Amino acid sequence: MIDTTNWKYYYKQDPVDKIRCATNLLYTPLINPEGNIMCMLWDETSEYQKENTRLTKELVDFFFEREVKYLEIFQGYSWAPSIIEIDKENKKIFIEWNVETCNDIVYTDSRDIDKECSDWQPQLFNILKDVVSAGYYKMALYPHCFYLDKNNKLKTFDFYSCISHEERYLEKAKIEGMLGQGSRTRFDEVTSDGLIDFEMFFKRTLSTHVKWPGDPFPKFYKRLFNE
Repeated sequence: MIDTTNWKYYYKQDPVDKIRCATNLLYTPLINPEGNIMCMLWDETSEYQKENTRLTKELVDFFFEREVKYLEIFQGYSWAPSIIEIDKENKKIFIEWNVETCNDIVYTDSRDIDKECSDWQPQLFNILKDVVSAGYYKMALYPHCFYLDKNNKLKTFDFYSCISHEERYLEKAKIEGMLGQGSRTRFDEVTSDGLIDFEMFFKRTLSTHVKWPGDPFPKFYKRLFNE
């Protein structure tokens, strides 16, 4: 078992006010002192999640299992971080890491992702194409859900947000506790009779909601779906 005693919380940069804030509403990201391993700690009592009062053990366990499932499914792809260890008893997932997410590059005024990784857009599109071609959708597509490894190759995580094409409908009540104020309307728009249509959610995410430099996602959407 890997000891995380001296590991530090990881925070993303808010794109508007530039303060550091929690990267997600489900797990606690811990980074080792060398900056090359992340531990996803799935613990609803974590101090990191103190602002999310609706987080429950049932909800965290549900998404922990999804993260493990889809992380393992995508291990054959070069853009999936290698699994270092999965501690199911303590709900910890250890993956390879490289200091920071793309959020820090995109939202730091003095940095330019085009200069730091000139082919990030083709890499990002290929990840989306691989996921869709394999029969899945991935909802977590913001810059804080990606990082560049030591070879400047784009990798993604937060696989708890994946869903298979056949499983596209999910009861909204199951995930109510992780819906933030900023995203609730987006879920409401694609919910009917209590079921979220994640195919529709994914398509709207690409065509409208996710913003990266140069706004490439609407173009990605047209290439993927010819719509």
